[in-house]
Amino acid sequence: MASISTRTSLGRRATSTVARAGASIGAEKARGVWRELADPSRRKTSAEAVADHFGFCARHGAVLGAMRWPPGLASVVADGLGIVAAMLDDRPRYEERLLHIMFHARQTCAACSIERRRTPVNPADLADAARLCFAHYRAAAAIADERQLASLSAAALRAARSWSRRLADGEGERAALGALRWLAGEAFDAGAADLPSSQAGARCPVCLAAAHALEKWLDSVSTAMRLGLELHGLLPLCPMHIRMSATHVGGRELARQATELIEARLARGLAANARAVQRDREQSSSVWYRRRAASYVLGQRRRALRLPHCGACERVDLASQKAQGEVLDLVASRRGRDMLARQGDLCLRHFGCVYMLCPHGEPRAVLAARQREALLRAQLALTRGGDGAWTIATGLLGAAGAG
Repeated sequence: MASISTRTSLGRRATSTVARAGASIGAEKARGVWRELADPSRRKTSAEAVADHFGFCARHGAVLGAMRWPPGLASVVADGLGIVAAMLDDRPRYEERLLHIMFHARQTCAACSIERRRTPVNPADLADAARLCFAHYRAAAAIADERQLASLSAAALRAARSWSRRLADGEGERAALGALRWLAGEAFDAGAADLPSSQAGARCPVCLAAAHALEKWLDSVSTAMRLGLELHGLLPLCPMHIRMSATHVGGRELARQATELIEARLARGLAANARAVQRDREQSSSVWYRRRAASYVLGQRRRALRLPHCGACERVDLASQKAQGEVLDLVASRRGRDMLARQGDLCLRHFGCVYMLCPHGEPRAVLAARQREALLRAQLALTRGGDGAWTIATGLLGAAGAG
């Protein structure tokens, strides 16, 4: 089985020549997001955003651990950690707000909010777009109405069919990189492609379990590629894992299989929706016909166009849930809490997942107190500065997980 280092060198050689110009543009856009977050004039607002999102998503957490922080970002992060620590110190007062933040934290992060503000997704404007990447198609389709959904899906089908035919005809590296950029969007050039376990400071036991699952997934993908097998349930479909697998394994065969799968699913879904519209039109002439609610019809249209989940995200989620269950078992007893104290500190997002399921009373109080101490240590390290400060903070801010 190919090692991680071997896959990395092969992937870098495979994506070396054509990708550099696009990568430099994407990296500059990504740095602009972090510079805005570190803006001293917005320090309080940015710190509250970091606290309200419990750190950063997996994609931005990976970028945060791999880059050099812009001036001012350490102060913003330190203030954000301080806000969370203060809420944990007065749990009776902030319990409801903490649970609200924990429940919604996985959906987005402060950096994602800046990206969406800079590049808003409006289905009405994008419905007739000729060149819409697949990542933005999914974002627009999630909030589109029935007519917009049909237009967006038809455009995505045409793009997927075009890329799959170009790759099937044997076009070279340029076509493969173009297909990968269509699949992942700007994240293909701007996101970090390192494994979560390669981030210094990934000490959270749930993050380590997720990173181990991700490495096993990459090994499985590498083996399937080497044997010429179809990936099926292993296929990555989120931007972060598309970029990661293209970098560490190679992207041509991955792009071919992904575009063919998307083409087949969208074609089947659009055909099913067309039959449903025709059936409704025929039935509407009957005196027994009852018009369905628009929200119900839209749900049925979206269901027909549903795509499979990312293979990497599914495995990471399963590994994370298992690791969170093990942490919950340890928190439930005094002996287990002593064992947990010898492990690494939970990152903020995985702490939130465990905290919501943790029994009330001593277990939850001990878990909150331990996390508060970790946040205060990271805040103090960032305030003092030094080489290890960013490492400590990154381990708490960025959760390894689904993209």
